[in-house]
Amino acid sequence: MTAEVLATASLAALFAFASLIKLLGVQQSLTIRDHLGVSPLQWRVIGLLELAGVAGVLTGLVWPPIGIAAALGLTLLSLGAIGFHVRKSDGLADTAPSVIALALAVATAILQWMESAGSL
Repeated sequence: MTAEVLATASLAALFAFASLIKLLGVQQSLTIRDHLGVSPLQWRVIGLLELAGVAGVLTGLVWPPIGIAAALGLTLLSLGAIGFHVRKSDGLADTAPSVIALALAVATAILQWMESAGSL
């Protein structure tokens, strides 16, 4: 398994989980939503964007431009999440999942770009 596939699969799994708990209304997710001060509609939209990002990065394994764009979108969502945690003065334990997601999204974008550049 290549580093690109491993990073992409890890990113997809992380965001699939994050998306589903938002869209299904899992209580822990709703508690986080309320703590961060995000409206229910915004929370569902974020969940849908995360799910679209998952589809995009997986598609990127066969069509890199889509995967790169999706990984960059997930990077922006992660930065937004970090911003919300910082605004609430959350500690590392609460912010760490967003930081990990950010690192995986950036790594996936870079690895998919490198893979596409190598195959030109």
